[in-house]
Amino acid sequence: MAAAQSVSVPGRDLLAYPVGLIAESGALPNMLGLGTYNPAAAWLPDGARWRLAAGSMNTAQDAGASAQTFGASARWRAATISLAVTRAGVAGLVRTDSDPLTVEDDIAYYTLVTSLGVAYRASPHVTLGAATRYWSGRLDTDARSRAVVDVGAVVDHLTRFDARVGASTFLFSPGGGAANPPTWLAAADARVAGRDSLREVRVGVSTSTTAGRPSEDFVYGSARIGIWELRGGPVRTTAYGASNLRGRLALAVHYAGYAVGLAREETPSGLAPTYQFVLSSAGK
Repeated sequence: MAAAQSVSVPGRDLLAYPVGLIAESGALPNMLGLGTYNPAAAWLPDGARWRLAAGSMNTAQDAGASAQTFGASARWRAATISLAVTRAGVAGLVRTDSDPLTVEDDIAYYTLVTSLGVAYRASPHVTLGAATRYWSGRLDTDARSRAVVDVGAVVDHLTRFDARVGASTFLFSPGGGAANPPTWLAAADARVAGRDSLREVRVGVSTSTTAGRPSEDFVYGSARIGIWELRGGPVRTTAYGASNLRGRLALAVHYAGYAVGLAREETPSGLAPTYQFVLSSAGK
């Protein structure tokens, strides 16, 4: 079986994009709220019984990559159960023979991750989470898949600054070997001004690293006044001995249980920016 072989699942590089994140950390609770990068981040806050969310990502036409993610979470007894699907792919990869003329169909290149997670409030300050995922990908005629398992934790409401710390794995593949290394994520943020979550300024730092693949460091800030929230900061990506620095900026609106966010991220080499969109709704 392909899943049992220690070979790489196609499309892993597409999951390096922060799909579903609006200038925020995947290791901490975020607007999408489905636990895509940290299963513990899917925990529904007090007063919420369910959440529906969807997001999309589009790169410059030069790259041709796009991604979509959607899912739902709900309270079940003392836990939050989440189900999410994320797909990322590249369109327009033409097939050529010995000359530049296009022949046959375009080359298929995509990856798909289906996740079922559970988050549990272990104490007033600690949330633990775990998720099982089915990860598949295709590059032309090469199609492979694996079962992966991820874990994560979030520690919040620390000190008078309402500090939060999160850590998790992403695509941890038992027996996957060097061909399928997991991504390790960690982040921390705190309130530096304001009195509550409706009127505050926060600053934070987030990092993610994958053996033999690009790593990312993100220093960010957010300011919220009522329904409006502005986020952003510099991102540094390091890969194969080289690094680049670019900016992320996002605007979010929170109203009547809905949250809508739009983010813009610069890209290196003078390419057009990447855009992210997220819509989330929580109900009682």
